[in-house]
Amino acid sequence: MEDKQMPAKLWSLGFIYLLSIGVLNATSFGMIGPLIPGFAISLGATLSFAGVAAGIFSFSALIGRPFASVIGDSFNKKRMLVIFMFLNGLVTALYAVVPDISWLLPIRILHGLVFSVSGTVNFALGAEFVPRERLAEGIGFLGISMIIGMAIGPNIGIFILENHSYQTAFLVSGVGVASASLFLTRLKYKDYTDPREGGFNIGALRFRDLFAVELLPNVGFVALLSLGTGLANAYLIILGNERGIGNIGMYFIVHAIIVILTRPRIGRMTDKKGAAFAILPGYILAGASMIVIGQATSLTPILIAAVLFAVGAGGAFPAIQTDCLKRLDISRRTLATGTYLIGFDVGMTLGQVMGGVVSDAFNFQVAFTGAGALMLGGFVCYYFYSRKSERSVGVE
Repeated sequence: MEDKQMPAKLWSLGFIYLLSIGVLNATSFGMIGPLIPGFAISLGATLSFAGVAAGIFSFSALIGRPFASVIGDSFNKKRMLVIFMFLNGLVTALYAVVPDISWLLPIRILHGLVFSVSGTVNFALGAEFVPRERLAEGIGFLGISMIIGMAIGPNIGIFILENHSYQTAFLVSGVGVASASLFLTRLKYKDYTDPREGGFNIGALRFRDLFAVELLPNVGFVALLSLGTGLANAYLIILGNERGIGNIGMYFIVHAIIVILTRPRIGRMTDKKGAAFAILPGYILAGASMIVIGQATSLTPILIAAVLFAVGAGGAFPAIQTDCLKRLDISRRTLATGTYLIGFDVGMTLGQVMGGVVSDAFNFQVAFTGAGALMLGGFVCYYFYSRKSERSVGVE
């Protein structure tokens, strides 16, 4: 199929509009993620159960991703994104009315399913506004919009919690997501993907419609990196309280600033030099950041870890996603995005759930150091995988 791209340049009005929507959406979402473990504990949960409450969101998103890919490739992406972002806002507001711990997990599961569709379609829609020759750079900027929101969000959530309550934070977050969906209706967009022959038919779905098997190695590679994201997002605030580290929310701010400063250049270099340019050093830096957090007893090493993770994982994530997009036809772009995000969800889930279990059984030092060791192992795996891929291309 001819690879039709909507704009001839990167900085089109549509692309800028989607970046703005991404910041608003991610800010609203980022407000509640770090609050969930503490909210669960306030309802009487143990640290292990709080980890499950945090991780089950990513697990349910993992279950929903394949169907999100089908929805995105079968219907108008803008229309689907508007609908599911609005539903996302409604579900987020439900946290404010949780009466006891028994209601938390069902709402987390529902939230993960709805978010999986909106998140998958959001990235796939954004990729259609990016020229193929600048794909890594464009994906990097789309990621930056999420990073900005995820940096601002936790601090807004913490501020609202300290001055009001969990319930207020959840309501503000829900209104923010719903508002982003309404702004999205103003986006000018024509769906360039091919409609499915005969329309959408759930009975005719095949496994290849739900998961791109050819991208399985990429799923594993992104999961190793997002392990650290899940661990830090869920437990960094609790770690700071336990160790008496004040202003630990600055981790998210510093992380965002460094990503903004470095990701565009890393993306441009990745477009020229290939995915390994960003992924190999990414594993080393991200692994080192987790080890530093595991040993930290003051704010300075926490901020150093933020820089390391921002440069390492911040460059590697879009490189892996770009590789996924380039390996599939444009008509399967949502599937490529969904498969990539399945890997991200797997890592997030493991980081949040196992982080709680390991921290409960041992301590945070063991949990973060162990995650760092796994990432360093990821460097070895990707090194041999990339060498093998290069030899295969040479043979062809």
